[in-house]
Amino acid sequence: MAELSFLQTQRASLAQRQVMSQKQILALKLIAMQNGDLRNEIYKQAEENPAIEIVRDTMQESPAFRKSSSHIGLASASGASESDTFQKMLESTVDKRETLQQHLLHQLNMIKTTDEEFELCKRIIQNLDSQGYYILAPHSLVGKTESEQRNLEKCISIVRQFDPQGICCVDFAESLKIQAELKKDASPIAKFILDGHLEFISPPDAEKSLKKITAYLHDQKKLVFQNETVSIDESDLMLQNVENAIKYIQSLNPFPARDFGVDTEAHFITPDVVVTIEEGALERESVDDGLIFNTDKTFFRIKNDDSSIPKVTVNDEFKKFTERKQMTDDFARQENRALVLEQLRNARNFIDSLDFRRQVILRTASELVKLQKEFFRSGQGNLNPLTQRQFAEIISVHESTVSRMADSKFIRCKWGTFPMKYFFSGAVKAEDASASTDKVKAEIASILKAQKPGEKRLSDQKIADILKQKGYSLARRTVAKYRAQMNIESSYGR
Repeated sequence: MAELSFLQTQRASLAQRQVMSQKQILALKLIAMQNGDLRNEIYKQAEENPAIEIVRDTMQESPAFRKSSSHIGLASASGASESDTFQKMLESTVDKRETLQQHLLHQLNMIKTTDEEFELCKRIIQNLDSQGYYILAPHSLVGKTESEQRNLEKCISIVRQFDPQGICCVDFAESLKIQAELKKDASPIAKFILDGHLEFISPPDAEKSLKKITAYLHDQKKLVFQNETVSIDESDLMLQNVENAIKYIQSLNPFPARDFGVDTEAHFITPDVVVTIEEGALERESVDDGLIFNTDKTFFRIKNDDSSIPKVTVNDEFKKFTERKQMTDDFARQENRALVLEQLRNARNFIDSLDFRRQVILRTASELVKLQKEFFRSGQGNLNPLTQRQFAEIISVHESTVSRMADSKFIRCKWGTFPMKYFFSGAVKAEDASASTDKVKAEIASILKAQKPGEKRLSDQKIADILKQKGYSLARRTVAKYRAQMNIESSYGR
């Protein structure tokens, strides 16, 4: 029997391992962050690393962050101490005012609604921020069938009747328009300006505004402007009418919910990407502060929304320090120089990772818009079948990366703000090609809606047979599942 040996030996072997650098780990960490978390991370890094300098914060420059009054005086140590104490006192004071949600829910409880309408109205109210604007697009709160969308519009109308008037909207421009519609006393010119033409009264000078409106109608080659809600002609284009319209609009409240308390548990969502559609044609795709690509006679413009993200750069003093050529034998000074160089390197890595995050989100969103361009052009009910795995293969990343981004990133378009995961939809076999589950659900709703009163209610199997005639191959249990997801009862309960 051979003797056992416990001697230590060295052996060389070749092996390949993929090890991510600290810079790559940081970049992936930032990509997975929402804008709010990224904002906090930037301020944290700036506090820990003096080489990182915040040169601008657009959010703090907005009117919501400005003080209502200001005082100019001499700065002193005692004054700074008193200011800090006063600020701490203000921040520690509990806001005991009624929140907007509490105020609206109290009114909702006072009216008569069905259980389904009550729950949807409650969901709509919880989807409003402290200003009364939508956090997510309301269409993302319900399914995509025609009946659900009609019920959503009814519930939005109910909430808009509550006090304060002008809530439950996209932004302040829509808020002003809603207030005018509820008051029912706006002049034709005021309605025209509120219908997407607020730029005509900036500045609010009646003569300049009249010239802008006249020039607009001239460019449109129209003497009369008319749509479903607004109609103006030459007789309305008078200086006094424009002046009265400006005064009327100024009497409206662009922030109707500002007198209510702030919910300390509220979480606000800011979009990562903004998608707009512009008229015209481009000879080629180009990048101009955002990716642009053609679709027939219109083109999509996709831009990062960096309004909530502070702009950072490397501190100039650190740059100057590293550019100095003289070196001394003083160990302490050499040690300080090494520390500064490390901080400078970390600052540049952080800024590079922020730029990388911006580019990845922009490219990812642009591919998603290309694949779902029918939705961005026509709205709900036009999603194409697309899974996260398919999308991951298209953009050449791992499926888990797409999953993390889909849960934390948001896209704003003309139809509202949607989580990225909203644009992924399963597929159902059809004759010519696959169709999204959204389209199949719409077909089921259409079949049930076409039934006349008094006719025998269609069973799930009968609906499956009708869908098969239309080219959709679904099992009875699949039809039952989709019907249940749309909150439609079975044939016995309808």
